[in-house]
Amino acid sequence: MTNSFFLTRWLLAGMRWLYETLMSSTGMQASYAIVLTIFLFTLGVRCLSVFGDIKSRKSSLQMQEIQPDLDRIMKKYQNDPKRMNQERSKLMKEKGVSTMSGCLPLLIMMPLLFMFINAFRAWSNEQMLSLLLTMDKDPQAGIALFNQYKFFWILNIWRPDNLSSSAVLTGEQFWRTFALTKSTSVDKFIFYTEHQQALDELLLRMGFFVKDAAGALTIAEDNAAFLTAYETIMGPCIDTYKGFVNGYAILPIVAGATSFLLSWVSMQQQNQNKKEENPNSASAQAANMGKGMMYIMPLMSVFFCWQYDATFSIYWILSNVIATCINFILNKKLPAMVERDKRKREAKLIKESN
Repeated sequence: MTNSFFLTRWLLAGMRWLYETLMSSTGMQASYAIVLTIFLFTLGVRCLSVFGDIKSRKSSLQMQEIQPDLDRIMKKYQNDPKRMNQERSKLMKEKGVSTMSGCLPLLIMMPLLFMFINAFRAWSNEQMLSLLLTMDKDPQAGIALFNQYKFFWILNIWRPDNLSSSAVLTGEQFWRTFALTKSTSVDKFIFYTEHQQALDELLLRMGFFVKDAAGALTIAEDNAAFLTAYETIMGPCIDTYKGFVNGYAILPIVAGATSFLLSWVSMQQQNQNKKEENPNSASAQAANMGKGMMYIMPLMSVFFCWQYDATFSIYWILSNVIATCINFILNKKLPAMVERDKRKREAKLIKESN
């Protein structure tokens, strides 16, 4: 197993623990406890990453300040790449600018993003196993559990908020999720290890598992018997919202809008500090790339949130909103912080020269 798999399991275990704690201590509806869990974890992650974000934004402002000097060095030594790199490194060292610090938030947030995607997908699949097991033992309790997953207009928070998804996995979708994809094989989930005997017995009886010659459980080659058993067990939940889609694609649209807002606020700092510069300079090219991402990211947000469960869409929206607030504050505070650091460096250089 890879390190990312263990980190995802750790993240999932933490969210499950907080969710179960909220449920047992407050008695709130499951969907609201889920959303509160997502908010608290998202807030915690964003607070931990804010220090790297500050360092990155400082570096960006400092880089803009020395960009004219960097452009002159590039022009002067364009035929001598070795000397160009030496002079660039010397200037950046004198000004206290680090190229790596600008990449720090991306290096932190991108793995976290994929960890959250995988964690929410695993959590959703675990809830499907839990619902199936509960429906088999006590259909009334299973329907009550299923009704707990309603969140405003979304019939089931563990399913996508779009115009095509049903409120419950169909038998074919269950089979594709747990039988045909190794990354979501049923035995990989925490919930399975916690209820292995009960799930093995149920899935064997449903025809999902069969026994080989040695008596070990393997996934059946034919899913016909399983599909019939699945429809029988999950029928009451399926019939609850028969003919309805799970949502109205509101969350994907909001996710796209908040992604655009986050990109727009992030661009304001660059616009505030933009000076007359060569359009072919590195800073100008980076600014143009940033403008492009301001329109690409919202489209990507809509695409991802259309495909994945509403829980991931909620995480994405909350993350965007929190990051927007942080960026708005940093836009106001960072220029003064950078100027203060600059004066300190200049005073230090004067002191050292004396």
